[in-house]
Amino acid sequence: MWVKSINLRNFRNYGSQAITFDPGLNIFIGNNAQGKTNLLEAIYVLSLSKSYRAGRETELIKHGEQATRLKATIQRIAELDLEVTVSRSAAKKLLVNNKAVTAGSFVGRLNTVLFTPDSLQLIKGSPGERRRFLDVQICQVDPVYRRNLLKYQRVVRQRNTILKDSRQNRRLLKELPVWNRQLANLGTKIALRRLKALTVLNTLAAKMHKEISAQKEELKVVYQPFLADLSEKGEFAAQTLEDLFLEELLAQQGEEIRRGYTMVGPHRDDIAFLINNVDTRTFGSQGQQRTAVLSYILAEMEIMKQETGKYPVVLLDDVMSELDAVRRSFLLAVLDKKVQTIVTTTGSDGLDGKIKKSARIFKIEAGEIF
Repeated sequence: MWVKSINLRNFRNYGSQAITFDPGLNIFIGNNAQGKTNLLEAIYVLSLSKSYRAGRETELIKHGEQATRLKATIQRIAELDLEVTVSRSAAKKLLVNNKAVTAGSFVGRLNTVLFTPDSLQLIKGSPGERRRFLDVQICQVDPVYRRNLLKYQRVVRQRNTILKDSRQNRRLLKELPVWNRQLANLGTKIALRRLKALTVLNTLAAKMHKEISAQKEELKVVYQPFLADLSEKGEFAAQTLEDLFLEELLAQQGEEIRRGYTMVGPHRDDIAFLINNVDTRTFGSQGQQRTAVLSYILAEMEIMKQETGKYPVVLLDDVMSELDAVRRSFLLAVLDKKVQTIVTTTGSDGLDGKIKKSARIFKIEAGEIF
């Protein structure tokens, strides 16, 4: 799949801007604060219906305007038109071929993989950051997972309210068994789907990492679920995990009431990145961390191809300067000719002549692209 064109209207620092892309490599060059990241953010919004960096959706609207509209034409098996409108005074609108759809139906039409300098938070950040990276990947290829995740998050919020309020009203505790069963059922589905994804991702990322490190290092991406007993033996394992989940909820209930929040479940999962069996978060060098993240992101790309039959669009936001020549060359070699890649950079110094010849090059200045 690839993005054929995009139209931005009152998005961030853009007034009205139309761009036609090449199906291969597209490079956008410009100084800082000119709109490079905003462009990639717009494509990301058209992929996942929300931004990866805006705290409130109204932040996407250009200052002084009342609404922003993003439109894209993408090529899958056939052409598809996507549209997102965010207004200060109305609900967000999502359209596919001019027909209103829900976010659940919108997500997955345009799959993307994003690599930014902040992607190092995959290793250096909190467990929540790592879960978010994984969830974004799975949600794009598995709408059932996305629905289960949203339901699970609602159950956690409701259960937290009961736990907190029960300290003043003990009668609320009678409601917990119902919420416990929902939590365990949905949480088990989420945990097993994460395990499935990370099992494949670990294999692919390890292969990528070996190539980048010239066979000198071995990467392991390790799922650290909320229950250590998690296995992958089909339906029996799912039922066993659900039972263990319920047992742990009962065991922790007193402490949960005292604290006022849910302490057990996949919202407590983590992911470890080990190089030669050493935790890169604590002991890895900056170069090793970058290599691990790069390997993970390229593995994500391959998983999406396996799941959907199509490569996602790869968005690289000012990362060329973050990578040394070896990692930069490996990245572009992997992406060469088979994946639409949209790159932003402050200059072309890090790109060799061959790359520049094969790319469509744009310039960005003060919200104008030419």
